[in-house]
Amino acid sequence: MKEPEQFAVAYWLLPAAPFQKFFRETIQRLAAKYEAPVFEPHLTLAVGADSPDEAEEKLAQLPQGQIELRARAVTWKSKFTKTLFVRFDSSPPLLQLGISLGRDGVDFDPHLSLLYKRMPGKEQERLAAGIHLPFASVTFDTVVATRCRLPVETAADVAVWKSVAARSLISKQAG
Repeated sequence: MKEPEQFAVAYWLLPAAPFQKFFRETIQRLAAKYEAPVFEPHLTLAVGADSPDEAEEKLAQLPQGQIELRARAVTWKSKFTKTLFVRFDSSPPLLQLGISLGRDGVDFDPHLSLLYKRMPGKEQERLAAGIHLPFASVTFDTVVATRCRLPVETAADVAVWKSVAARSLISKQAG
């Protein structure tokens, strides 16, 4: 008997332009080459209840201020959602943002995925070695709440993602 579908709201930190442009183009290029899903470049901060209203409330309470993270490496794992990814150093503002959205702080591996595809480890290793980031750190400036099906294990799971709320972290100066 098949388990019922489970949905949740994932809170994503999005890179600012021009970083977003680089990641978006990289994801699209890899997806086309490997017949993999295309997705918005993001760093997952937390995953919570499937409640768009609650998501909007949480986003409205977030503090202002962009987050800059140092990129550590392009690497890979056998997990579908970590086929190929950029790992980042954490920071107190990043951890606080995640906690404010419901993350418990345990096992936080800040990363931005570049490819979702099951493939041999040797191929993943080769891909990771071939990607060179044109920057040492990345600025993130928006948090988006995205409704998704769990677990994320196939391209079909990625295809149903839907943004339900967003919040810029850039401070608006009074004029």
